[in-house]
Amino acid sequence: MAPHSDYYLKVNDSHLDFFQALASKTRLQIINLLLDKNRSISELSGLLDLSSAVVTKHVNILENVGIITSISEKGIRGRLKICQLNKEEVVLIFNSNKEKTSRKFIEKNIPIGSYYDFKISAPCGITSNEKILGYVDNPNLFYFPEREKISLLWFTSGYISYNLPIYDINFNNIKSVEISCELCSEYAGYNNNFKSDIEFYLDDILLTTWTSPGDFGDRKGKLTPKWWELGTEYGILKTIKVDNNGTFLDGVKVNNLTLEELLKDKKGAISFKISSPNTTIHPGGVNLFGKDFGDYNQDINVKFFYE
Repeated sequence: MAPHSDYYLKVNDSHLDFFQALASKTRLQIINLLLDKNRSISELSGLLDLSSAVVTKHVNILENVGIITSISEKGIRGRLKICQLNKEEVVLIFNSNKEKTSRKFIEKNIPIGSYYDFKISAPCGITSNEKILGYVDNPNLFYFPEREKISLLWFTSGYISYNLPIYDINFNNIKSVEISCELCSEYAGYNNNFKSDIEFYLDDILLTTWTSPGDFGDRKGKLTPKWWELGTEYGILKTIKVDNNGTFLDGVKVNNLTLEELLKDKKGAISFKISSPNTTIHPGGVNLFGKDFGDYNQDINVKFFYE
């Protein structure tokens, strides 16, 4: 089963593997150990007093349902498998009609090729799930006319902007907005330890900055086509939530910027911008994944929640 890209799970047998993954004291201990920092298999093995083989088995179960992700790093004696928590919050929906009652939402899918503005620097490129589109490292290629085909795009520095349509959104009752996408750093080929400061904006208001830990290519992305050989294989799914309590990244509050402040007098569209400036501590670029690349079967997903 592919990892769950949604933080809202209905309690039914379609998510049985997710719940079974949590039905283990050892796996719950692994999750708790990853709350404060990423850890290697050997480190988890020592803390749990279990063999590396047993810990790897438990980690694989958690990884298969998207609770954690793993990357490979160079160690003193070969490669190390480093585990990191992929979800810090999951909401369980017991009422099968929840979306129709207290958690009604309108969902928008924004293809990664539907950007309306960009300013980027090379190395850069775009590809569909069938072939590389045009020639790499030419920023003008982002004017490609058939952008609906784009499944992966990358750039070294700059920004890319999208319009989030709000023509059918009633802002009188809206309670929160969530935006999720899969992305990572950009490095020639790949480098699992190459950090990048990636900024997220709504209408040019900075929501938060996330430091991507690397450009991941140590394994094949779950959806990445077999022909792809340029290094980058998968990213990390990040979810930004804004409500009237503040702004959250993967369930953790990052500032006090509220939905009321962001959406005051909004009409027509909201601009969502992903930026990687070359002036930050970690100027490391962006890889942005669409639904046919990486680990998650989605583009830029936006949800407007109502009371």
